[in-house]
Amino acid sequence: MTDTPEPGEIDLDDITLSQSLITVNERLRATAVPIPRDLNRREADTLLRSYLEPGCFPDAVRRLAMRHLLVLVGAEEVGKRLGAIALLSRMSLAEGRITVLSPAGTAADLLSRTEYGPGRAYLLHDWIAESTDRIELVNLARKLAELGSYLVITRNGVPSQAVEVEHPWAAPDPGELFDLCLSTFALRAGRSAEELSRARYRALSLPTPAEVVRLAAGLPPIGALAGRPVDGPVDGPVDGPAGGSAGGSAAAEEEVAAWFDTKPSMREVLAVAALAFLDGLAEPDFEVQLGRLERLCHESGRRPYGGSLIAASGGLVGFRAPGHRARVLGELVARYGFWLWQPLREWVRSLAGAGPEVQVRAAEGVAALAAYSVKEVREEFLEVWARGTAAERVAAAHALSYMCADETLAPTALRVALEWAADPGHVRATAAAVALGGGLALRFPADSVRSLHRLGATGGPAAKVAGQSLALLLRQAGGRDDDRSRELTALAAALRNE
Repeated sequence: MTDTPEPGEIDLDDITLSQSLITVNERLRATAVPIPRDLNRREADTLLRSYLEPGCFPDAVRRLAMRHLLVLVGAEEVGKRLGAIALLSRMSLAEGRITVLSPAGTAADLLSRTEYGPGRAYLLHDWIAESTDRIELVNLARKLAELGSYLVITRNGVPSQAVEVEHPWAAPDPGELFDLCLSTFALRAGRSAEELSRARYRALSLPTPAEVVRLAAGLPPIGALAGRPVDGPVDGPVDGPAGGSAGGSAAAEEEVAAWFDTKPSMREVLAVAALAFLDGLAEPDFEVQLGRLERLCHESGRRPYGGSLIAASGGLVGFRAPGHRARVLGELVARYGFWLWQPLREWVRSLAGAGPEVQVRAAEGVAALAAYSVKEVREEFLEVWARGTAAERVAAAHALSYMCADETLAPTALRVALEWAADPGHVRATAAAVALGGGLALRFPADSVRSLHRLGATGGPAAKVAGQSLALLLRQAGGRDDDRSRELTALAAALRNE
């Protein structure tokens, strides 16, 4: 951080700031599908193509069939989301689609403010609710039973007093999951029996299904950021065999891994690391920022450009293939420790103040890094930026927006923004106000508009920013004729009339 933040610094009436927010929203519009949304049978079957039922699955099927509501409770990244989809797929339903609900709804919202159709399936993943109300959940189960409908909720933690509807969840056997992935996706080609045997033995020690799937596919582990052992806790969005936002085509991924296997020089590594956070930047600007990173790492001399991974075209510097950036981040996480990541963190944080073009790209890179460690991203980037200057808070907001491109990261982004917004007097609430008018409004329109409305009525430091963010969001919606835009406009009008 470069100076002491002032609570009212962010002014979205500023043309530059409002344009950066519009730019982020436009990039996300095609990928950030609004929630609530329907997951059709084909999507569900694709996700479950290599799903392995854990030992707790049969009892969960029985309990869901009997009670119509089940809350899967367990540690992060043990396959709860795919488990919920698999459970709902076992129920007798009038329709094959699954309606995905907002993770921000309270037990009271689910009981009294959510419309359920008869014979329907509903999924609420990564529930944000701070506490569970036993009586309301039991009453919700009765309501669903009367309709012949089913709801599965997932949340991290340990079972609460609502034991009637909660079910402890655990990961499937890692060795069996490894074998299933090899069989389902034909991943044995080009790998010797000895290599596969060593990989399977390694799978037995991995902490999450996501890690096992990545190992079976020959991808880098996701738990070694900044030197943390790969067998340690992992925070990431990949939630089972079919999950994963951190990859591109197999050919592009293998190209990156092969490049790192050549043991490139430190300056080459710094070039691809810088590009992972500045992909698509104008070449002169990239040169300036890369030079700053090199000085932080005490590197000097001739500057190579990442061999086959990096290309300059039309005055812009970028990766040669769409899958390169995510795989580069994965390799950097897996292969390099504190001596690279400590200066790299400092450099990335500083990019927030380097102008809107750099800021937006850095925010997108931080969101991509969240695919490998949400905890790392929140502690080292989001929280630091959210307490910083106006530019840093805008960068934090943009990073939350870009996390909404990934359906499994989006609930985490919403949770962070709502936590920041819960204290309107804290400077972080201004960052939340920007994010709620960005990608979060595209992914969670109702939750975002309600939160902006509440923030705007507080009179605290974030009130002005919330009002501007909502106004900008509605101006964008007013220029479009689609269901999402009409929903935003109607909801905002209803809140004003309350």
